[in-house]
Amino acid sequence: MKKRLDQKGFTLIELLAVIIILAILMTLAITAMSGYIRDAKKDTFVTTAQQYANAVRLSFVNGEYDAAEMPGRGECLAVSTNSIALESGTHESPFGQKFSENSYIIILNDTTTGEDKYEYFVQMSDAAGNGFGVLQESTLNGDLVVEKDIASEENYDTNNWTKGSTIKLFYANSNTTYKAYARATCRLSGVISG
Repeated sequence: MKKRLDQKGFTLIELLAVIIILAILMTLAITAMSGYIRDAKKDTFVTTAQQYANAVRLSFVNGEYDAAEMPGRGECLAVSTNSIALESGTHESPFGQKFSENSYIIILNDTTTGEDKYEYFVQMSDAAGNGFGVLQESTLNGDLVVEKDIASEENYDTNNWTKGSTIKLFYANSNTTYKAYARATCRLSGVISG
């Protein structure tokens, strides 16, 4: 058998170089995709929190809560997310964990104008420690969601939420922080649990 000298092919070194380049590209693509997936989960966490807040807002406006628990001026009403039914029917976070008992929608009756004005705050976390502390609903965004260590956040309130207890309410001033001081401090006029 005679080999043809004009036959061309790849050497072992060239094949290894191509495989290494493909491996590097795949690693970069997987890393980028995992970042996008994590950001999407955080954004969905915020969207879910806003759905809970909207459900509470609708129930509040429709007078579905006990009049004795309605917040007076400067007071708050805390509503557990476990007592709220969403259309999706699930009480799981986008991270695949059940929401914790420390997840609330807080209605503040603000008195700065001298009239009843209601603002909504949210504290949400799941069983794995993902979430955010007490923040004003309108300032929420995905960058504020803490992964696996929510209990270490200054604005996360783990105290016993009971009628008459006091909580601090915060609002974010950028995509990743909240002000070091509370937006307001209020006494709970009631707690609606699930």
